[in-house]
Amino acid sequence: MSQDVFQPTSPAFLADPYPAYAQLRRDAPLFFYKPWRKWIVTRYEDVDTLLRDRRLGRVLHNVSEVSLTEHFSGEEASFELSRVGSLLEIEPPDHTRIKDVFHQTFTPKRVRTLSHKIENLCDHLADILLARSSREADLISDFAQTIPVTVIADLLGVPEGDRHLLVPWSTGIIGWFEPERTPAMEREAVGCAQAFMTYLRDLIPRKRSMQADDLLSAMVGVHDAEPERLSEQELINNCILLLNAGHEAVVNVIGNGMFALLQRPEAWERLKLEPDLIPSAVEEAMRFDTPLQFFERYVLEDLTYRGFDWPRGTGLCLYYAAANHDPAVFSEPETFDIARDPNPHLAFGRGLHYCIGAPLARVELTAALKTLTTRLPGLELAESKPEYHPKNVFRYLKSLPVRY
Repeated sequence: MSQDVFQPTSPAFLADPYPAYAQLRRDAPLFFYKPWRKWIVTRYEDVDTLLRDRRLGRVLHNVSEVSLTEHFSGEEASFELSRVGSLLEIEPPDHTRIKDVFHQTFTPKRVRTLSHKIENLCDHLADILLARSSREADLISDFAQTIPVTVIADLLGVPEGDRHLLVPWSTGIIGWFEPERTPAMEREAVGCAQAFMTYLRDLIPRKRSMQADDLLSAMVGVHDAEPERLSEQELINNCILLLNAGHEAVVNVIGNGMFALLQRPEAWERLKLEPDLIPSAVEEAMRFDTPLQFFERYVLEDLTYRGFDWPRGTGLCLYYAAANHDPAVFSEPETFDIARDPNPHLAFGRGLHYCIGAPLARVELTAALKTLTTRLPGLELAESKPEYHPKNVFRYLKSLPVRY
């Protein structure tokens, strides 16, 4: 039954996977999907528990630049170089070492200093849209996409003239993580990763001479003073992580969330009248149509879970999106409720790999929604059924045409 319900390549599933998730939660909450050679996990309790279980990890080996070819070959090794030391892709003790560097450099104070800039940026984007005589736009490419790439570029200190390079690189790189990826997607991911690494490697000496107050400069300072804490490759790869994770999450929460809101005019009207609900509306947008649908984990030591024997190396797909609709946790989970409280969604993960950029993402999302409700209150959908990209890990719209 589970193989019939879980059809990740079918157009119907890709357009709306949530009915399938509901059936799986009820009838087959844990099952082995042969084409991916991984277990699919859909209930909230299981996803939450396994995310916290230190017997599971993101990777089986913390691969170094030197040992890369011991574990990978050919094109795969070329891409994996861009993941060496990336905070998302490692386990302790390396994870602990690099997270300490983040705590030293990616501080709450640094995030707070960006708040006013983010609000001004959102207002500036609204000014541009309001200057259009047509009063039509793609809310993703004309508004949402600019916010995180500008914020992350400012945070890292990427020169304005180079910022047009970042989104194509990010889009290409994330294709690697799709279980149904094609050879063309692999080639694009490798090319984008190599281009991004080369760019950052060339930018590092410029940062040394500038002595600017940005995150990349701070990380370069840590590397130069204590290279054993942060190698150059680790520095580069964590900058790539910041862009990819920060960009994809924010753009697609805005896109998916605004689609959900504008499909429900009564919710949109209520939000405009009750701006105090914006923070809870942001959380509901992350829960209702979670952009990162699942997170992969691997069994690090043999274990038995709910009667299943999982040897070391067993792969799991922990479905955030399915867990976020579990009626055992969320009342009326198929209802988009901008006042939902509590809302313990898993969109940012749990445990060791909880998203380190979550505070910054919430600042961006709150500013974006505040601007849209106040500056573009007449927003409405220009298409009733915009298309989603045919992907499994990342669920996001190709475009969101609106009128205002």
